[in-house]
Amino acid sequence: MTRLSAVAALSPPGPEGWDFSDYPYGLEPLIMPDPKEELLDDERHPDTTRACLLLLAQAEKGFGTTTPAVGREALEQLFWFRWMIGHHISFVLWRLIADALKRLPPDQGEGEADTEALIQYVRAYSGMLLYTGSCTPAIYRAIIRPSMFRLHSTFSGTWAPDFPPVRSLFRGRRVPPVQPARAPELVAQIELCHRIHLGVASKLVESGRSLLQQSVAEKAAQGHRMWEGIFDCYFLTQRAPVGADAVLAQLLRRNKAVVIDLATNGLYPEPLPEEELPTELRDADVLACEQDLAASLFRVSALAAGLAADPAADQALA
Repeated sequence: MTRLSAVAALSPPGPEGWDFSDYPYGLEPLIMPDPKEELLDDERHPDTTRACLLLLAQAEKGFGTTTPAVGREALEQLFWFRWMIGHHISFVLWRLIADALKRLPPDQGEGEADTEALIQYVRAYSGMLLYTGSCTPAIYRAIIRPSMFRLHSTFSGTWAPDFPPVRSLFRGRRVPPVQPARAPELVAQIELCHRIHLGVASKLVESGRSLLQQSVAEKAAQGHRMWEGIFDCYFLTQRAPVGADAVLAQLLRRNKAVVIDLATNGLYPEPLPEEELPTELRDADVLACEQDLAASLFRVSALAAGLAADPAADQALA
């Protein structure tokens, strides 16, 4: 793990102050296993569990703020940070969802923990769609979209290596064998996620189609692993054998940075006039998801650490 530690920060964050990257809104590479490979069978390091517990405790007090993003240049840096880090967290959430789906037993009466985890992971992913899509249409079209085009003229979200194992879930093809009493709750979270995705796409993309909603036919030539490599290269993601502890530590680092950003800048530093906001993003349950974003990140951190989702985290940065 020494070589990997030189590539990306694999230690958990401290409970206070900005300690992600070298400065506020800087970036760190993400190390993830190949989606077809299992996580290394390592033991949870006590420092990682302790860091998670400290973060949950600090959430009740608040993390404070950092340098606010003021002015066009600072906002461009902030939204680039959100685009990259929000995707990093999404990749981890997809992996956590895929692993939880594998663990679900055929008997729907079992699997209480994984049912709860799936619901919370899907909700947190909805929050990440809001977070990555929080930039203004002008900055998205001037900075973010062209950066993908420059890397590849047909750059597509369908190239995301971690998405195929969860595609069926998010497309509502079938409800996984979760506890029957909670299946409607999971379906509601998936439906909310879909509406948020549509709303963000309508807000940012002139054609109204997001990168992950483009034709699945583009994925037909999946022999093109080069596309997956290009996707990972763009999002500063390296594939290597890592264990659950390293993945959790990287998730904690990003979750804490996101929450400090939200405490400093709010979700929408430059809000659109209401009449320009897509109708999908005005729904009451979408607004509730916005309010729940920070707390949701702490719930998934706890669940990924094998802890109960701490109700106290719901008070995070309220």
